[in-house]
Amino acid sequence: MTVDIRVIRAGQIHRYYLRETVVGDGHRPARTPLRVAQEQAGVPVGRWMGRGLAALGLAPGEEVTESQLRNFFGERGRHPYADRIEADRLAQGASPAEAHRAGALGRQVMVTGVDFVFRPQPSIYLLWAFGDEETRRVIEAAHERAIVRVLEWIEDEVAVIRYGKDGNYRVRPPGGLVAARFRHYEARSGRPLLHDHVLLSVKGQRLDGKWGSIHTTVLHENTVAASALYNELVAAEVCEELGLATEPRTVTEGRRPVMEIAGVPHGLIRWTAQRSDQIAACLSELEHEYVTAVDDDGEPRFLPVVSERARAKLERIAARKTRPPRKGKARSLGQLRADWTASAIRTSGVPADVISSLLEYARAAAAAIRARVVAVLDIALAAVDVTATVFVMNNGGRFHRRHLLAEARRHLALVLRGRRHPGLDDQVVATAITAHCLDISEPTTVRGLEAGYRLYTARWALSDLPARRRPPAAPDPERRSPADSGEPPAPRPPGQDAGEWEIPRVPLQYDRAVLAGAVVREQLRTTTIVVWGCAYDVVVHQQAAMPEQLLAPDPADPEHDDQEQKPGRRGALDLAALRALRDSRTDVEALDLTAERLRHLQDAFTAAADRAHTTMGRYTRRDDAETPQPGRRDDQQAHRPQEPGPHRGRDAGH
Repeated sequence: MTVDIRVIRAGQIHRYYLRETVVGDGHRPARTPLRVAQEQAGVPVGRWMGRGLAALGLAPGEEVTESQLRNFFGERGRHPYADRIEADRLAQGASPAEAHRAGALGRQVMVTGVDFVFRPQPSIYLLWAFGDEETRRVIEAAHERAIVRVLEWIEDEVAVIRYGKDGNYRVRPPGGLVAARFRHYEARSGRPLLHDHVLLSVKGQRLDGKWGSIHTTVLHENTVAASALYNELVAAEVCEELGLATEPRTVTEGRRPVMEIAGVPHGLIRWTAQRSDQIAACLSELEHEYVTAVDDDGEPRFLPVVSERARAKLERIAARKTRPPRKGKARSLGQLRADWTASAIRTSGVPADVISSLLEYARAAAAAIRARVVAVLDIALAAVDVTATVFVMNNGGRFHRRHLLAEARRHLALVLRGRRHPGLDDQVVATAITAHCLDISEPTTVRGLEAGYRLYTARWALSDLPARRRPPAAPDPERRSPADSGEPPAPRPPGQDAGEWEIPRVPLQYDRAVLAGAVVREQLRTTTIVVWGCAYDVVVHQQAAMPEQLLAPDPADPEHDDQEQKPGRRGALDLAALRALRDSRTDVEALDLTAERLRHLQDAFTAAADRAHTTMGRYTRRDDAETPQPGRRDDQQAHRPQEPGPHRGRDAGH
């Protein structure tokens, strides 16, 4: 993700943020004024943002002072001008206790805010680091506008203020939220990393004028959707202003690809990943310790395999263990860019002419992609892909609307290739819910009645691609643990250090999610649809999300060479190119989907439908009463099956 979140507690403002974050993760000398320390560190001053500033007497873009930070985030949520308010009340004859209460914003809290860290994709901040001044200004402006838009989305659709007994009542903050933004230019390793720390306060004003606290749990739950929205906004504006395009690149086998600017060499991205290499090396060591750990009785302490959840926790531990010390002498942005260019030419392995002309190379790649790949979108098929991916990747096949929204935004970024059409993400989610999802909510609290917390599952099941992973087999009690086998350990292969041997891991779910979407799409392969006046089929839909080198033309047929090509068909997928491109780690659809494999998956899909009665039986009455309505009639009508599927009722045909 390109948006991270962490909780801010009252004491952390003094120990961490006022000492390091406000000065670009450097070290602020003692008794140095904040403005002077920021000038010495070469970073801009912090700025206030958010629609809730007016209630506090602040304005958007106003400079953040040390006293304001200390009061608002460090004193358990007081007014930024609490010192002035208390002095005025004392001058009016109020008691010290009354003056102190006058500067408070509701109840005192220990969690005073959350720290959102926004950073663009590596290919974007590499263009920012090596481009000219105009390129730098365009990327920074896109970065700032995307942050503002994400904050507005949080204010309008995510943030809620809890009040009443046990926080049962919830309301959107009508006046908006308040945040302080701080710009950083580099990572702790010294590599370029454009990113902003947005300190979002939990204080919000209700309609009655009282101040309450934002529920931080909903902020954590919607971080993935916020990250997808930020990526989509930044990439769309940068591509539009600079004439670029995006392409999918696989970073880790089995995980979803990331959208990078086409034409930026992968070697240059690897040059910025020094911290990632250190974390990966430490993570391998931690994984080996995890699977070999035993208790006092010699029994394994954990599961014999590394699950995705365990791996995520181990990654956080590895990141803390390998965190480099604070950087040394501060440098201006101009000095940083000159040093980055020299270091990249010397150590990245990328030719110097490519680094100095990176924008021109990216524009040439974008022109080639836009000439060969038509970025079209079908709402119906996008809803299929999104639902299948979320269904498989969530444990138990149960999910909320926020999961669909995050996946819809990722899907749009994949298909539209740097273009953006506002509102499409909501259309895809609405179509997915009405056409492919089943509401299985059984709310027992007020929170469960909210639309954002309705629980869904897919209307179809895939037996060969289970939504819930099979747990690893329990260890044999007669078998000793690897750390206490009674025999000398096997010799380590030559040339391998600790952590380089094979670690048993639970297979990642994204490959199975892509297969699930392929099974459902295959049922619609012969269907032709009309989207925005253009007729095309599933093949074109898939090709729109592929790099131009994947578009293989149909083999020539001398007997029918004089016939015109059928509308909507642009050529079959070249499976050989798919397999070759999978090795180059640049394409999401690199799967060995042969005809035999697809037939097998179709048979599994049909067999699973016969067992859907028992799974969905308890919801059939409600499902029969509520016929799903399509999100877009022109897109959905052609995709509605001729007969209801097994999930539509007990008397439905098979």
